[in-house]
Amino acid sequence: MVDNKTIIEHYHELYKIEQAFRISKSDLQTRPIFHYKEEPIKLHLLICFMALVVSKHIELQTRHSIRKFIHECKKITDARLKNQITDKEIRIRANLTPTAIEFLKNLNC
Repeated sequence: MVDNKTIIEHYHELYKIEQAFRISKSDLQTRPIFHYKEEPIKLHLLICFMALVVSKHIELQTRHSIRKFIHECKKITDARLKNQITDKEIRIRANLTPTAIEFLKNLNC
């Protein structure tokens, strides 16, 4: 017979796995892609798994959710303007937010 403590520990592990799948579906927006050959199936699973690993690393280093990290990163925008007369291009980048700067420090970037 298995004791209650062991059952609860295993349930917590199951919860972590379910949470990882929820993160990959919602925050990382991974979706099933229908492949018919073995190699593309394995590659798709590898890409999804690596995205989950990288997102978990970001969460652990920044101590914030991947959703918040992505939200802050989307604020970092670039613009390219091209003068059609002189054919010169100007690049403009938005300033980093204090939160984005904190994330980059925590990630050692």
